[in-house]
Amino acid sequence: MTGAVRLEELGIPGVLAIARGFEDDANTAADVNGMPILRLVVMPGYFWGRQPREAKKPLAETHFDELVESLLRPLSIEEKKPAQKKEGFEPVEITAESYEAVLEKFNQSFLENHWGDGLPLVPPTPERVNWMLSGTSRSPDEVIGKVAPGNGIATIEKIAINAVMAGARPEYLPVIIAAIEGLTDPDYDVLHPQASIGNFTLAIIVTGPIANEIKMNSGIGYLGYGWRANNTIGRAVRLCLLNFGYVWPGISDMANVGRPSSHTFYTFAENEDFSPWGPYHADRGFKPEDSCVTVSTVGGYGGFAVNHLIGRTAPELLDGMVKSLSSYRRIFALFRRGTANPAAHWTKHIITLYPQAAVDLHNLGFTREALANHLYERTSVPFEELGPDEVRGMQERIKGSIEGGMLFADMIPPELIAAFEESLKPGGKMPVLISPKDIHIVVAGTGSGVPGNVVWFSYIKAVYKWTSHQTKLVHGATLTKAGR
Repeated sequence: MTGAVRLEELGIPGVLAIARGFEDDANTAADVNGMPILRLVVMPGYFWGRQPREAKKPLAETHFDELVESLLRPLSIEEKKPAQKKEGFEPVEITAESYEAVLEKFNQSFLENHWGDGLPLVPPTPERVNWMLSGTSRSPDEVIGKVAPGNGIATIEKIAINAVMAGARPEYLPVIIAAIEGLTDPDYDVLHPQASIGNFTLAIIVTGPIANEIKMNSGIGYLGYGWRANNTIGRAVRLCLLNFGYVWPGISDMANVGRPSSHTFYTFAENEDFSPWGPYHADRGFKPEDSCVTVSTVGGYGGFAVNHLIGRTAPELLDGMVKSLSSYRRIFALFRRGTANPAAHWTKHIITLYPQAAVDLHNLGFTREALANHLYERTSVPFEELGPDEVRGMQERIKGSIEGGMLFADMIPPELIAAFEESLKPGGKMPVLISPKDIHIVVAGTGSGVPGNVVWFSYIKAVYKWTSHQTKLVHGATLTKAGR
């Protein structure tokens, strides 16, 4: 889409070839990017883009003339200078003969306008929004950032409006704001979990003293129902992404079967009371006494968020984690330049340990950082054990990273290219992850039960930007001791 927009900015017709069923998605994206008139060539929805060349030939023959005509037809005046929409902000007034009727009318109206998530909403009246804003000292007009794909602007007041609709309390607002700050960070790839056909979702992890103050769950059932803070914080983030990013299923959010826990995401607190280590955010450069929110894109349906029962002792636990991570060795041979193969993308991992598992590993001498380094080293493959196709794949990846033109999910950061080149020499070791920093270890869950029970979130490292993992400081709180 961005390529077509750039071409037309240069006065050259831009044409988008898409699969049937994606027409609304393409037109919505074009409109958001200031290109309301879009030339589309629609191909069969069942077309598989990674077919061998010969299998693609009939499709090319069918659509070749249409593609050429669309490319050669001069731009019209409307295409050269499309009318631009002006964003507005005005109250919505809903009336009815009774409170019950107006509440139903409000919910139906918001759902029809794609402002809700399908569950009942709390009306964001001016009084209730002001009540929500009492939870922060930050200005209502403060701009936090833009949310892809619609590029709507997130402000403190707009976040508060969505927090009201989600059923949150004012003391939760600073946490919700921090989550949105992470998702709108210029380096964070929020487009992929918002719009991709893959069923990716978010993990929202709250660490530090504010989690206990607002009564977040970090123990039994930490990903479940029954906890207002966990669920309404996650839901408020969902509504913000929906309303600022202008996403809607089948129009701009093309997840095939939806996104796991899509109303509240995986929102939980770290169980610091039972952790042998300091808070997770302290390993990311923050003070231990700080309160922080980590947002991270994680995998969807089909085994990407897996509950692993992998060992009753710490050594068995380590072996199980190494075995799981080692499976990503497949990225070496599966990589080919010019194809977007999810199975060949770099990955990152959030390993959520039960408290007893963390204690057992701590007793073996592991800090959080040492454990990540241990897993990184044990899963790296000696050069002498690499097969020919694995060597070929990594050589292609290194060359493509130097020359550019690849997805971020396939690239090696410039500062690490030399180290990867050394890995392809005798005595070298090729890592299955870009860095040990792509292993994130947190503690959550019960203090009892099987200690080797690990909830493991895996995901592509990032597709359109360098990262899909951010930690932000909670600040501006007025109703809690923490996060001020």
